[in-house]
Amino acid sequence: MSLFTRGRALSASQLSRRRFLTIAGGAAASIPILSACGAPGGGSASGGFAQPDVAPPSQFAGRQNVVFWSGWSGTNGEVLANLINKFNESQQDIYVEVQVFQGYDGLTEKLSAGLQARQVPELAIFSDVSWNKFFLSGHMEPLSSYFSDTWNADTYHDRLYAEGVVRDEPYWLPFGRSTPLFYYNKEVFAQAGLPDRAPETWDEFRDWGNRITGRDYRGNKLMMRAYTGSDDWYFQGLLWNYGGALSEGLDVTVDSAEAIAAAEFDRACVNDDKIGYLAQEMNTDFTNGLVATITNSTGSLTGLTKGAEAAGFELGAGFLPVGADTGVPTGGAGLGILKNADPERKAAAAKVIEFLSGDEQAAEWAVGTGYLPATKGATQSPIVTSRIAEDPNYGLAVEQLDRARQPDPARLYVGSTILEMRTVIQKLYTENADPAAALGAAAAVMRRDIEDIRPQYEELVA
Repeated sequence: MSLFTRGRALSASQLSRRRFLTIAGGAAASIPILSACGAPGGGSASGGFAQPDVAPPSQFAGRQNVVFWSGWSGTNGEVLANLINKFNESQQDIYVEVQVFQGYDGLTEKLSAGLQARQVPELAIFSDVSWNKFFLSGHMEPLSSYFSDTWNADTYHDRLYAEGVVRDEPYWLPFGRSTPLFYYNKEVFAQAGLPDRAPETWDEFRDWGNRITGRDYRGNKLMMRAYTGSDDWYFQGLLWNYGGALSEGLDVTVDSAEAIAAAEFDRACVNDDKIGYLAQEMNTDFTNGLVATITNSTGSLTGLTKGAEAAGFELGAGFLPVGADTGVPTGGAGLGILKNADPERKAAAAKVIEFLSGDEQAAEWAVGTGYLPATKGATQSPIVTSRIAEDPNYGLAVEQLDRARQPDPARLYVGSTILEMRTVIQKLYTENADPAAALGAAAAVMRRDIEDIRPQYEELVA
């Protein structure tokens, strides 16, 4: 998953905390609720919202232009660009221009700013924790009216599709969905005399970490795991491992005894056992042989595989370890249409989503990136099944989905939750903070901010 600004640090634009919550999708109370009806006495059918500038190549001039905002660069961005090029060349009516921003956070910031400036794309990538907040503030287009006999709810993996549905209406369609996987260096595990698999439990992980940490490997002193201070996604799963949660509905439970026990496990691994550390670039440290394991998105699988091959070791992958319960959160991103866009261009944007859901395109996306195949056709396609046969790591994410569940409502709808959880885990890692105190402070902020969105949540969602 791409990351928001770490902890309480401000972005380059020196945003205020309140503004940060707005940009991070921080509840409808923070994002101005812009009417789709436009200003009195003027405006278009789209409420006076303009389309961002588009510069179609000459061969695509005269078509209906669709602007697609994305937060993907690198390998994932290249795969998406290739698919959109195929769409542009497959027909003669629509031209799609992909405009890229820096990760999910940069894209969310741009969307928030665009809504206030009344200039929005037709189509955008929304992360699993941003679309809900834009839904609460009235900016997500309902999508069922665009469905056809060949493209509809049955096209998608049932569980992933359901996560984008509110009261039987889809607003967010799966594309780039993921779960975390446990990645390990097979060469390191073999040298330490460990089985060629991921640890089955967190207790086993901790034991193996003490056996690996301090070993010499290619001139480095190894540590078991590189952590990131922005990975509240993983931390939520750890809470579930211990029987805790961020919230039950909108009732905050992150300061429960179970949640405190989960936080204590992470604190002890980093500060007592010293088998883990806070890394700036955990993927780089992993492929450079500084660390034996990381936990990261299935969407990192292709890049990590290439990095391991370049470094001369084999990448291992497995399910996340378990505790008293499983702890596998779904994540990643999906596609949504902006409600305030021009109606004709919204219809054109729906054609783009339909194209990307085709068996060949959805399979190409999954294999090229490592994200979950989000459609039933892609899962069963020769492209995906042959890749899994060649490299079983690609099948792990699909298999693990049976253990997964979507984020707790507080993470989905309350903007301060992510910021507060990242503050907590940084305190645990870098300050050796008391878990009860850190989680208690976060819970107080979350309970306060939940009241800002509770009326809208109960009206539109609950």
